[in-house]
Amino acid sequence: MRTSKIQLVRSNLRHGLTLLELMVVLVILAIVATVAVQTLQPRVDSERLQTASRLLEQIKTSTLGPIQKYQVDGTPLISGFVADVGRLPAAEPGFGDVENAFQNQTTTQVLSELWSDQSELALNFPFDFRSGPEQPVDYSQIQLPCGWRGPYMQIPVGASSVKDPWGNSPEPVLDAEGCIETVRIEVPVTSVTSEPQTLDTSLTGGKVQVTGKVMVDRPEESSIRIALLTPSPDSSLNQLAVLDDENQQPDSFLFSDVTIGLRAIVADVDGQRHVKYVQVSHNGINVVFDLRQRVN
Repeated sequence: MRTSKIQLVRSNLRHGLTLLELMVVLVILAIVATVAVQTLQPRVDSERLQTASRLLEQIKTSTLGPIQKYQVDGTPLISGFVADVGRLPAAEPGFGDVENAFQNQTTTQVLSELWSDQSELALNFPFDFRSGPEQPVDYSQIQLPCGWRGPYMQIPVGASSVKDPWGNSPEPVLDAEGCIETVRIEVPVTSVTSEPQTLDTSLTGGKVQVTGKVMVDRPEESSIRIALLTPSPDSSLNQLAVLDDENQQPDSFLFSDVTIGLRAIVADVDGQRHVKYVQVSHNGINVVFDLRQRVN
């Protein structure tokens, strides 16, 4: 019996791995893992670059809406943050001047106007119908649907902000008014880039020109006043902002910095009011008021 037990123990020992054999196995596994990582890393880095580009495009689309999209009747489909709010995303008020904005808040707070329903804009300027002012010219009968109706971007479940593939927040570049005119992502050195790169997207396409003419029988004898009404949370949370005609000619008009979206153009001609609601597209728009008398 004792002899059989000794033989069983020896048999078990012969089937085990020695320390040297175990080390050889570990070295082989390490080599295989290293080769696999080196083989897959370029693909991973390339996918990160593509993801970063898609993120910038998503920010641009949520801000300015899709380009060259049309409704069933053929009219442009204008949507997005700028169309609803009347300005580009900006640092929330109360954080100091624009130059020192990033010393008082993080970039994620700046971009949060695109997705946070708890931002000051979303709480104080929700989507609703708003009227023009009563003074000094009465536009109170003109109404436009406007205001924050986001979220315009979807962020990952459980996340509080948007991150690029390297775990950083996209960096907004502000203009003199504190609005975001460019968003950029810093790309580190990777297996597919020999030096750091910067990816960026411009949001400045949200403002365009609106031009037009007022055609009357006797323009030299007519009293003509043209105004454009647009949402503007910066000037008033309850009223539409009024833009005055920049053209000095009585029978034509020009508005050089109009945000895209549904806007109202009002022509007061010889005491009569004429209103046109127009979709200001990314290419601008030309509007004609033909008020000439027709002779049969």
